[in-house]
Amino acid sequence: MVFIFDMDGVIIDNAKWHLDAFVEFGHRYGLKTSREEFSRYFGLTNHQIMDSLFQKKHNAVEILALAHEKETIYRELYRPFIKPVSGLPVFLQYLKEQGITIALATAAPPENVKFTLESTGLKDYFNIISDASMVKRGKPDPEVYILTAGKLGVPPSDCVVFEDSIAGIKSALEAGMRVIGVATTHKSEELLKYVNEIIMNFEAAEKSVDCWLQNPN
Repeated sequence: MVFIFDMDGVIIDNAKWHLDAFVEFGHRYGLKTSREEFSRYFGLTNHQIMDSLFQKKHNAVEILALAHEKETIYRELYRPFIKPVSGLPVFLQYLKEQGITIALATAAPPENVKFTLESTGLKDYFNIISDASMVKRGKPDPEVYILTAGKLGVPPSDCVVFEDSIAGIKSALEAGMRVIGVATTHKSEELLKYVNEIIMNFEAAEKSVDCWLQNPN
């Protein structure tokens, strides 16, 4: 078994700052969209988000420019507050000591991955990293998780995934992986519609490792 972590909402609890960034970004372009409406974009790639947000198709150059602007706002807002989800560093160290392979699979752009892992000091824990630049289809499509399993050289059934978003959970389940819901971005009752196992954070998570390592079936 290997453990795969989503990033936003799993490595860091950053939904508030993404919403703040979306609001600021929307104001710049005269988009009258609420924080509640922006929350439906969690787990999607910027290409998916921008096309939906502006209700039009963008070419690759346009997407990169718009995404860069929004993500720059996000990083500037979140930089003073960024920290790992409670208990995560201790949990990752425990997994490393047990010889368990750890991967990161996210819909975030590589700039945000670099920002997150360097700011939290967690980069060295991950054997494999997959981000939005490596896939054509974002979550809930299973591509990023299938790609990650392939990089790891294991079948999807040997992967335990930690996910916070509905799109991300659907992505991992469609890939044939076992999913542990992390109740940061969404409430536990929302996640329970899709998965049976929920954690609030990673405090004392090492006590559940043996259970998570069991065959999902």
